Amino acid sequence: MKRIVVTAFAPLLLLAAGSARLSAQQEVCKMEMNVAPMTLGEIYAKSEKIAKGWQADAVPARLGNTSLGPIDDKGRSAAWNLMFYSKTAAANLSISTFNGMFTCYAMPGDAGRIPDLKPTFLRDSGKLYAIAKEKGGEFLSQGFQVSIQTAAAPSDRHATWYISYSKADGANANRTVIVDANTGAVEKVLD
Repeated sequence: MKRIVVTAFAPLLLLAAGSARLSAQQEVCKMEMNVAPMTLGEIYAKSEKIAKGWQADAVPARLGNTSLGPIDDKGRSAAWNLMFYSKTAAANLSISTFNGMFTCYAMPGDAGRIPDLKPTFLRDSGKLYAIAKEKGGEFLSQGFQVSIQTAAAPSDRHATWYISYSKADGANANRTVIVDANTGAVEKVLD
């Protein structure tokens, strides 16, 4: 009978142990309310500090905003999503802003292909917006909004910013601007 009871509760004990570990990682970042829209530089500085406090070897794996928080002409967004990866912990930390909330959570697992971002990579979202306006001003005048996302080339993890244009109704412009994330140079305009 004792063996049956222990066996029956073993999955619950494992679940509780796993939850405690995940909760400890979540405690690195307390949820904040009434957070104003931020530039990429502001959100990155705040997030990098949290990520390095979580795991010293944390590196940026994905950076971008969503169409629910398009970048304005000052480079601010209300909806950022940043992911940092720790090889030591074999886990990633996701940090987001949305509807005035700043949240983060950690979870085990790989982060996929990580862009080779140099310490001085371009994090001036105002400059990225200016590039978006220069290369797609006709879309902005039609009510399209700007979103950015990092990417990593399959062969060498070359880091780029992908600038895209969308509307609140989900419509997308047929244009993507690719910018070298380390130098800020425009590489391609895809139509």
